[in-house]
Amino acid sequence: MPICCLCCKEKELKSSHAIPDTVFKKILKGDSGKSIVVPGGGDEPIHYSSDSWDTFQLCDKCETLLNKHYESYSIKVLRGAIGQFKKHSIGVTFSRIDTSKLINFFIAVFWRAANSKHDSYSKVYIPEPWNKQIGEMLLNKATVPLKLATVKLSRLIDYTKIGGFSPEHLRSIVMSPFFRKHDYGHFSFCFIFEGFLIELFTPGLKISERKNRGVINKNTNMIMVPFVNIFDVPEIEECLVLGYEKHLDKLATTST
Repeated sequence: MPICCLCCKEKELKSSHAIPDTVFKKILKGDSGKSIVVPGGGDEPIHYSSDSWDTFQLCDKCETLLNKHYESYSIKVLRGAIGQFKKHSIGVTFSRIDTSKLINFFIAVFWRAANSKHDSYSKVYIPEPWNKQIGEMLLNKATVPLKLATVKLSRLIDYTKIGGFSPEHLRSIVMSPFFRKHDYGHFSFCFIFEGFLIELFTPGLKISERKNRGVINKNTNMIMVPFVNIFDVPEIEECLVLGYEKHLDKLATTST
């Protein structure tokens, strides 16, 4: 009998998604059940896929807990269906929201990805004992402290005046998570979905750094999310350039 990654009990496992299945369903629904995959490296060409990066990871009880307690609420917040949403010249503001749930939602995505066997999450890792501690907090519905893991949000935007990515296009981008190396051996892991760049720091940011825009704080019911130009994110720009080059190579090969 397999073992659930969250409760660590022997149970039948369900198909589990790190990045929520609803994100993929929304994208796939608009593209005849398949999305365009633009690999970030290697020789794999651009291709269509209906893969939503799921693996057998959690039992039914744990899957339901994470989905109902964190995911369902947070996705509605990000889509402007709960709380108040306001757009500014420098970003967007979410107010009258449960930031504790939002924090745990993103950390749950991070934790699931780190414990997933899907190739798309191969670069995501949480060392022990933090991995076990985060899992126990999610299971017990305890807000993960900011000193253990901090979440920073940015809203993707394309300032290109002609032929750029529309907000709808940006909301349809899902990339394999990537990591960044910071000073003193610290790392952060970045996810992109629903038009946001989500950066998670483990261990968490210093108290002074948590005051920056985009950092979610559980002691307030609002968050100001700054815009970030999609071409100012080196990892995204590199992925798009590589994808475009692969596309040209594929066209050239097809025409010969």
